[in-house]
Amino acid sequence: MNEPGDNLATLLSAWTAMLRTGRTAELAGILAADVVWQGLRPELRCANRDQVLGVLVRNRGRPPRITRIEAQERGAQVAVSVEGADLPEAPVELATAARSLVFTFRDGRVVRMESLPDRDAAFARLLE
Repeated sequence: MNEPGDNLATLLSAWTAMLRTGRTAELAGILAADVVWQGLRPELRCANRDQVLGVLVRNRGRPPRITRIEAQERGAQVAVSVEGADLPEAPVELATAARSLVFTFRDGRVVRMESLPDRDAAFARLLE
């Protein structure tokens, strides 16, 4: 069983490694094979690790520059919201990069990712 803070530390380590190096190996190591990533619109959905990593690689060019990150763990979930020059604010229907996500863990692996329209929505999801 994980200790409080373990999921947050694991996620931030893997995510920042991807941003820093451009490689997805560490992130791939914490994603369950059947992880689901629900995007901002119903049709934006990945149904497994390969699809999630494919989206991250395809949309990447170079890793985005992050100037602010906020994260919180509550139970099996971690909410993360980021800001940066490469992630301009845009209406939900125009967004091409997720700025706020909630990750759900089970047995040390991410089993669900959900993109949310903004920071407040992501952190509110932890209270549901």
